[in-house]
Amino acid sequence: MSNFFSPARFSRLFIKHSQEHYARYLMSMVVLVGVMVMGGSFLIYMINTSLDPVFQMLLYAWLLLLGGTIFTSTIFAEYGNSKKVITKLSLPASHFEKYLVAWLYSFVILFIMVTVSFYGVMAFLINVKHFPQQRPELFNLLQRPGALQFPIIFIVLVLYSLLHSIIFYGAIHFKSLHFIKTAFLFFIAIAVMMCGNKLLYDLLFKKDTIAGLPFTNVAYLEKGRVVVINLADNKEFYSLIMYMVLAVMFWIAAYFRLKEKQA
Repeated sequence: MSNFFSPARFSRLFIKHSQEHYARYLMSMVVLVGVMVMGGSFLIYMINTSLDPVFQMLLYAWLLLLGGTIFTSTIFAEYGNSKKVITKLSLPASHFEKYLVAWLYSFVILFIMVTVSFYGVMAFLINVKHFPQQRPELFNLLQRPGALQFPIIFIVLVLYSLLHSIIFYGAIHFKSLHFIKTAFLFFIAIAVMMCGNKLLYDLLFKKDTIAGLPFTNVAYLEKGRVVVINLADNKEFYSLIMYMVLAVMFWIAAYFRLKEKQA
């Protein structure tokens, strides 16, 4: 039997994890669905706003990214509990199998559950009140917005992968306050990257540039007008690929951090 991965051993670990945590996971989903129903009802009846596809997409992205990262930050909570960590570390399973169970629940299963729940709630909400100016329509994750060559689901998955990988690493790295500490360091890193990116472009163009994050456009004033320089025709695609590379790097780092915990 392989010390790295065994299907039989992994299935037993997955079932054990599910049996121990299903109540908490189900309760979390009930709370999430409740938030969607109450929030959507408030928008429809109190603010009298129709839930058009663009607005639905923004709500979906916000719920997935925020709810997913909060859930992911608790996935390794037992490793920070002195009473539970010994039992967790002594389980007869490899580092990779323990890592994979946490990854599947916090990334794959959560993504599916949030997506299915959101579509179910939206299908109810958009038909619960009629707005004359709009016919009921659910947003389509497979739709390609504008001139982009890839569907919305690809963009959402890449952004969620990046945030998930960062929070996933923070969940195993820190012993407590995982979400707060990881988010704090994340925003500091974003600020440092933005400042560094602007300084780099200022040196390259010898002008006062307008620059954001790396792998994005840069602009500067020239004779009273704004000049924008794009990276390439498919700049969005290259940016998303770089974000996926960063996500994979954080996932790998999280795996080796878990191995250190068990060493």
